[in-house]
Amino acid sequence: MTTQAPPSNLLPLNPEQLARLQAATTDFTPTQLAWVSGYFWGVLNQHSGAATAVPAQAAEMPGITLISASQTGNARRVAEALRDDLIAAQLNVKLVNAGDYKFKQIASEKLLVIVTSTQGEGRVAGRGRCAA
Repeated sequence: MTTQAPPSNLLPLNPEQLARLQAATTDFTPTQLAWVSGYFWGVLNQHSGAATAVPAQAAEMPGITLISASQTGNARRVAEALRDDLIAAQLNVKLVNAGDYKFKQIASEKLLVIVTSTQGEGRVAGRGRCAA
């Protein structure tokens, strides 16, 4: 699996802010990065009563489609938790079972996340098969 940087229009930071953050943390160890992450989380939660500014980009952001394929329910629970986190971040998200998704519309999706798991000896979950 490869990790790709998200498109810049999806980040809550403008390019200058992102460059400053990257410059400030280039020589940090993983432990230091984790500490800074916790520090900023604490700063955010100290002001939890204050209104949180929503980036202007959020209004322009395309909807996110989550497709879950789960036989045992594990992947579905992960997809539901992700959906809840995205909604909490005030993002437009739609969760669909793989068996109900019309794969002909996949080309029109702007942001697509597929959550699935294997079963047994790595077999595809029954609900993960599509009838294209």
